[in-house]
Amino acid sequence: MSREGYVLSNADEGERRRLEAIERAYDPRTLDRLARLGVGRGARVLLLGAGGGSVARWAAEEVGPDGRVVATDLDPRFLEPLADKYPQLSVLRHDAVSETLPGGGYDVAHARLLLGHLPEREAVLAKMAGALAPGGALLVEDFDWGGYGPALPNEAGERAIAAVSVFLRRAGFDTAFGRRLPTLMRGLGLEDVDAEGLVLTLRGATFPLEPMYRQTFDRILPRLIDAGLMTAEDAEALHARFDDPEHDMVTQTLMSVWAHRPI
Repeated sequence: MSREGYVLSNADEGERRRLEAIERAYDPRTLDRLARLGVGRGARVLLLGAGGGSVARWAAEEVGPDGRVVATDLDPRFLEPLADKYPQLSVLRHDAVSETLPGGGYDVAHARLLLGHLPEREAVLAKMAGALAPGGALLVEDFDWGGYGPALPNEAGERAIAAVSVFLRRAGFDTAFGRRLPTLMRGLGLEDVDAEGLVLTLRGATFPLEPMYRQTFDRILPRLIDAGLMTAEDAEALHARFDDPEHDMVTQTLMSVWAHRPI
């Protein structure tokens, strides 16, 4: 997807591979939590910013022919082929900020690595809560950048993270959104709010570091240089770290936060 605040696009070269890396890294935790929250036979499920489609495919198989899955994205090119295979899956080109959410009465609603990019994130979170059926569950997963960085002191990595953080915040990204989610959900009147965090250690010259981080960095590098946040020499030093199999880094914490609409 692509809109103000979201600096990447499904149309970008290599984006499918980047999304696949995210799926491989985070789907096991996401799917387990969604199953615990009620994605099963006959369930009604809303997926915002469904991206590469792995969660949509899994949900369509889980709810079966008597359930319904609505998967949305600003650019649903990776989702549309799934709709031909699963009659219970509806794929929509949809802007969660400017448009009302499709339908309502959902048993489960989910978004991963979407709301943190949107300046209107709290309004979209409220829309998701309002789309739930009484007793329905909301799962939102987003990053907290507090512990993000190289495993050992590394000037190139630390400089790049600082530059990217400034750039993204200027675009409307909230690097602390993951940690704020429990408070925001309680403020919406949701119940049984709980959370867990997942941190990965990634190694240079290996999957998924290259597509998840190097590809993202290279995509926005010209804008970082234009903004005076990095130099070409800084980028060269970081690329050397990406290519170094002895370079370890700790990812942002993916905060998975869930709650229920009161019955």
